[in-house]
Amino acid sequence: MTPDTEQNLEVLLNGKQPRQPEPLLAEEEGEATSAPQKGLNIRPFLRTIQRKALLIAGITTLTTGAAAYVGVNAPATYGGSFQLLVEPVTSEARLAEPSTLTRNQGRVPDEKAFELDYSTVFTLLTGPGMFSSIVEQVRTEYPNFSVGQLASGLTIERLTSEKFGGKTKIVHVTYQSSDPKLVKIVLDKTSQRFLRYSLEERKTYIGEGIKFIEDQLPNLQKQVDTLQGQIQNLQQKYNIIDPTKEGSELFAQVRQAGLQQLETQRQLEEQKILYLNLQEQLRLTPDDALAASSLSENPNYQQLVAQIKEVERQIALESARFLPDSPQLQALTEKRQNLQALLDGEKQEILGTKVTSAADNPEVSAFQNNTRQGLIKQLVDTENQIKVLELRNQSLARTKNKFELQAQNFPAVANQYNIIQRQLEIASRTLDQLLTQRESLKIEAAQNTVPWELISKPLIPTDAAGNPIPQSNFSKMVIVGLGAGLVLGIVLAILYEKSRNIFYTVEDIEDTTKLPLLGKIPRSREKRKQSSPSLSPFNRGIQEIGLGDGQDSLLLDPSLIEAFDSLYTNIRFSFFNPQIRSLAICSAGKEDGKSTVAWHLAQTAAAIGKKVLLVDGNLRSPQLHHQLNLQNSKGLCDLLQTTLEPKEAIQQLSPTESLFVLTAGDPSRESPKRLASAHMQHLMENFHARFDLVIYDTPNLLDYTDASFLAANTDGILLVTVVGQTQQSLVQKTLAQLDKFGLPILGVVANRLDPKYV
Repeated sequence: MTPDTEQNLEVLLNGKQPRQPEPLLAEEEGEATSAPQKGLNIRPFLRTIQRKALLIAGITTLTTGAAAYVGVNAPATYGGSFQLLVEPVTSEARLAEPSTLTRNQGRVPDEKAFELDYSTVFTLLTGPGMFSSIVEQVRTEYPNFSVGQLASGLTIERLTSEKFGGKTKIVHVTYQSSDPKLVKIVLDKTSQRFLRYSLEERKTYIGEGIKFIEDQLPNLQKQVDTLQGQIQNLQQKYNIIDPTKEGSELFAQVRQAGLQQLETQRQLEEQKILYLNLQEQLRLTPDDALAASSLSENPNYQQLVAQIKEVERQIALESARFLPDSPQLQALTEKRQNLQALLDGEKQEILGTKVTSAADNPEVSAFQNNTRQGLIKQLVDTENQIKVLELRNQSLARTKNKFELQAQNFPAVANQYNIIQRQLEIASRTLDQLLTQRESLKIEAAQNTVPWELISKPLIPTDAAGNPIPQSNFSKMVIVGLGAGLVLGIVLAILYEKSRNIFYTVEDIEDTTKLPLLGKIPRSREKRKQSSPSLSPFNRGIQEIGLGDGQDSLLLDPSLIEAFDSLYTNIRFSFFNPQIRSLAICSAGKEDGKSTVAWHLAQTAAAIGKKVLLVDGNLRSPQLHHQLNLQNSKGLCDLLQTTLEPKEAIQQLSPTESLFVLTAGDPSRESPKRLASAHMQHLMENFHARFDLVIYDTPNLLDYTDASFLAANTDGILLVTVVGQTQQSLVQKTLAQLDKFGLPILGVVANRLDPKYV
């Protein structure tokens, strides 16, 4: 198929989308509606085994016979065995282990404490070093004994209990040879070497553990000493012992200092408000108030004040009687001045240096009664309290700043301390564990008890007379030969059928195509024309076939008629909404009988009254006009190349039948290409409108694209295959091509079947 042809096909398909067929009815074809199977499909292999049963049986017989012959003629072999218990079984046994007291402080260890890595142990037991040691001991009695002989006959496996289920802790060792004495010696030396290995392995392990610990101790001790020194330096530098406790105390002190400072500030504000109120009431400063209080409490001063007041009273009285320059008034004035001088002197003596500051305030010299004396005392006390609170506030601020500075640096110090402390704890704990473990391992090293126990001594089966009993390999060889023959026969059968690349059964067709199998057409058994009273009127209408080329008319086998009856019924009722009005009968390769299927299917439809048109669309190698002995002067090619009307080229087989045939006509080189033209599409639409069913006989799909162009304008493709002839690879390529082009496929017809498979 050329790229241009594929492009034309895509254009045609895009120009008119073909009608997709409806799914099969579940009642007619149950397998078409079933879900696809997942996983590996083994049915083709089972059918291959069934078909090639004789081949498989023959090969199996040959291999089994050969194996039996070898088993009969093989030399007699002798075998023996011994068993080792390699792990403690009970709690008492685990407690008896030296490692229990040292590693578990007297507690019962769990199963994992003694669980072995059997794969590693078996690898070591069968290693070259172990085998060489055993062979050297055996050579004292058998000088020619080799490692190869030991390796070929010795088997080591972990014993499994079939009765109680699960794997045991017992190792089963067997050895086979043609010399029973050699078997006994090998088993004895092997058991002794394995027991010695268990003790050596434990001591080696313990010694390596002690050496490892002693190598680690100096560095670990040095690390502990270094960490302890770092902690000591931190304690001395920052004067800390327990960072957690001291940190809590420090932050508590910060909070306490802050609270005290707030309380002091509150009290200070209260005292200042009281101080201002007292000053406003007394109109005195604290110093003036003290001076006024002192003057009020001095009797001499108060007496002079009283005398001055008395003189001033007299002056006031005399001023009414005498003139200002009269001797009486002058004498009283002079007396007042003298008294004032005495008063000032007394005041100077009482107040001292405070006289100057208090002289300007007349309230100082005024008499202070008890109430004012009380207020003066409260004012002085308030001033003193303010000074005390201010000093306390300053002290608390300094203390708080000091604590806050320490608190800022403390987290880093505490974090460093904690890190070093954790490292010290880990290092100390590791050091203690290593020291304890070293002492424990030294105790274990002093033990000489063999860890493994020989529970079954080396033994060779003997008869009543004590003679060794040879082992028979006949049954084993027969089983091996039987199994190998079956496998070889099945493989050869599958490879043979794969190489033929054909369908062997209709099931193979279904498995490969994954499409509904609509018809099973048996191989034709032709008979001379005769009466067949058993046929129904429906089948009798398609019984007679004209073969052409001067041959006599033949009758179809009734089974063949029934097969086409079933094929048409499946098509008719499996795709009923909408009904199938046009079909393209195709095949993957040549000579699959698609023309015969098309002809018989057309006859079947016509026999029930359908107006059927059979079109020979195989313009490469037309066959219908030969098979039906019809003229081919006018046909499909003429309709495509000329203006000829379809009715002039379509032939009716007989005036009474509703079956019409359009032969291929005289094809030219360009005729097949015209199947992709718009004219051909118009013709097909004309056919589909005039006839109940149009059937197109086409060339094979892989070699030519003609069938694809025709199928694109039909209701679907009927793919014809031949069991035993059609190649599977061709069908798979054909289906891939149809899927790529999006062409509808109704199903598959299995042609030329053996009647027993129908």
